Amino acid sequence: MSLDQLAPMTDHANWTGADIASGGGWLFALDDAEIQGLTRMAAKVRPVLNGDPNALLAMTRDQFDLGPFGDTLARVYTELKSGLGIALIRGLPIETLDPLDAAIIYWGVGCHLGAATPNNPEGDMLGHITDLGKTQKDANSRGYQTRELMDYHCDQCDIVGLLCIRTAKSGGVSMVSSSVAMYNELLDRHPQAARALTEPLCWSKHGEHGERELPYYQSPVFNFFDGQICTSFGPKHIEKGHKLPGTPPLSDVQRDAIRKAEEIAHEQRYEMTMEAGDMQFVNNYVALHTRSEYQDHNDPARKRLLWRLWLMNPDLRHRTAYSMQWQGGVKLGAGKTQIRL
Repeated sequence: MSLDQLAPMTDHANWTGADIASGGGWLFALDDAEIQGLTRMAAKVRPVLNGDPNALLAMTRDQFDLGPFGDTLARVYTELKSGLGIALIRGLPIETLDPLDAAIIYWGVGCHLGAATPNNPEGDMLGHITDLGKTQKDANSRGYQTRELMDYHCDQCDIVGLLCIRTAKSGGVSMVSSSVAMYNELLDRHPQAARALTEPLCWSKHGEHGERELPYYQSPVFNFFDGQICTSFGPKHIEKGHKLPGTPPLSDVQRDAIRKAEEIAHEQRYEMTMEAGDMQFVNNYVALHTRSEYQDHNDPARKRLLWRLWLMNPDLRHRTAYSMQWQGGVKLGAGKTQIRL
């Protein structure tokens, strides 16, 4: 795309951390009636599962009666689709809930926002975000498997959900940033960098591909459809992708553009400390997320743990080449899916 074709984007999802620091539409605190309704739903569904969380995979949206929270979740979806693109649902009493009941509630909420897809090669529909002692220096490892600082990125789905089960001993602060605002600021300050990110880049699949598939795919960072911007961003995915056989090295212009974009995203970030029981949902086309480095507890039973949902909803925004690549989630081999608690 030529530079003279680029223009600032007007969008409700164009915000900075300072703009949303007072809370407002993105923060939804559960009241007693909503909590009771969700726990009643879990109690109703539990006998159907017979103790097996995998039975949730066969259930449909209509089987999850959210009770009073249903109207609130409709507002959550409006915020994701037409508002800021982020939402935090606070107040689920996770510490007093049985893990199966927590999974029922989280899965039920997710079913009303989109269709879940597997988010790792093992086919997990509730991915476990926890430190596995890995490092992002490994070409086939993911940032969520480490306790290291992660880059600003979007996940390979339409909506990403995170349910905080346990917090870290220290650190692990969640950070969100508008990718619409990132684009506008980059275009204003570094127009050539903005233009460079409208061209296709090579993204690593992190080894999550079949034997006959290429280990990378191509997608621009900034995509424009129907007067809207749809962003795909993941610096480490791109850097690793351009180191794979058959791909060109990143040019100095491309590398500099990625760094400038990430610096702007960090400047404009909003930091939120997720508490146990918080459910965070992000529209991946208009918002980026990351978290700071953290220190964990020595006791394995107290280690930081979040459950991740990858949700697909075709009505959110036009899909990019990046999200089209993953619209079926991550499935290898026989394509088995599972829910592990």
